[in-house]
Amino acid sequence: MASDMDQLPIIYRMYGFLKDKPVIGKILTSHSTKTMLHSLLDRINAWKERQHRTTVINENMYFIESFHGKSFSGDPKYIALWIKKHIPNAKVYVSSVNQLVDMEIRHFGFEALRLGSANYQQKFHMCKYIIVNGNPLDKVGKAPNQVIIQTWHGLPLKKMVADLEDVKHRQQELSAFLPRMKKWDYLLTSSTFNTTLFRSAFALEENPKLEILEMGAPRNAYLIENSSKHGEKSRIHLKYFNRPLDASKKYILFCPTWRKQEREEVTGIDLKALIESLPPEYEIIVKLHPLETSLRKLYKALDPRIHCFFNELVDIQELFLLVDVLISDYSSAIFDYAHLNKKIIILQEDSEKYQKKVGWYFDMKQTCLLEGKSYTTESLAEAILEDDPHVFQYCNAIQKKLLNLDNVFMNEKLMRVLFLKGRP
Repeated sequence: MASDMDQLPIIYRMYGFLKDKPVIGKILTSHSTKTMLHSLLDRINAWKERQHRTTVINENMYFIESFHGKSFSGDPKYIALWIKKHIPNAKVYVSSVNQLVDMEIRHFGFEALRLGSANYQQKFHMCKYIIVNGNPLDKVGKAPNQVIIQTWHGLPLKKMVADLEDVKHRQQELSAFLPRMKKWDYLLTSSTFNTTLFRSAFALEENPKLEILEMGAPRNAYLIENSSKHGEKSRIHLKYFNRPLDASKKYILFCPTWRKQEREEVTGIDLKALIESLPPEYEIIVKLHPLETSLRKLYKALDPRIHCFFNELVDIQELFLLVDVLISDYSSAIFDYAHLNKKIIILQEDSEKYQKKVGWYFDMKQTCLLEGKSYTTESLAEAILEDDPHVFQYCNAIQKKLLNLDNVFMNEKLMRVLFLKGRP
């Protein structure tokens, strides 16, 4: 099977090899040369688009990609499961970056496609429906009669793309993002508030054909439906711990968001000292961002009561059902988790720096009745153990203001709009 490097146009590979060489590097990195190369690549991509149009699109084929193939989770997963259950003879293909993701995909009876491979590209061009929560690879393009359904992967707290505070960063993100966004046909949101944020962040006015479906998120329909089901919680525990669920256990999910700069640890909190200060029934699950999975080797070895699973096998909605407390900083996980009416702790260790570099869409305290702050190891342990009389208030505020269209009944209505037009 061809490697990712083999799939890159030769012009990219040559440029990457030569750009740091003396003399020739200066020529290649000049503005005029870059302009010429971009023009050439545009013509190559246009030729590829014409080739794609000759591929026969199959109305009963569906292409699924979660987090750029790094896991099988989020809305694309739950849409795929609905398709499998309700559309006879549907053929579902799922993007995957490695064998661990393959295992998760095949567990549900779907065919895994290696990201960027020739088979990936061929199947992509055959599928009528493309369901993603990011953006598919640029090189696969989009045929005129294909439908791209963008679910995104959470309601944003931190500013994105067109709204970034840093001007240079904003322009870089926007120039790369706009051509991809213009391919979308549908965008799913969980509220009018959610839609407003996406309109601003993604400059949606640049895509007049886009249809926004304010109908809720399938991933949260799963959460709400299974919030009180002991059987599902037992299944999840067996999946991650390979042992039966112990009702006396208390799990804490620590879910830090990604930082653009590389870092050696995700928090200044000493997690080993934290778990040692908690009663023996408490355990911590560290859920790393997909772009920081290299840190797993650190966190999985800290203590027997601290767990850090392979990201490729993790569905965070499952972990939400399992745990008793969520600790996060700026992650949209905060909002999904609020559907379960359980304790949320906002740990913010670099809020001033983050505000200046990235920025917020809204004030958490004012909108969600949740306030982020910096904790010591000792004060965080106290916050975990103490009763929080405000849980219902802040969870209810999030549900009503940010995610009011999420419910157990939304799936059927949404899927019929997307897939069952003209079908019995």
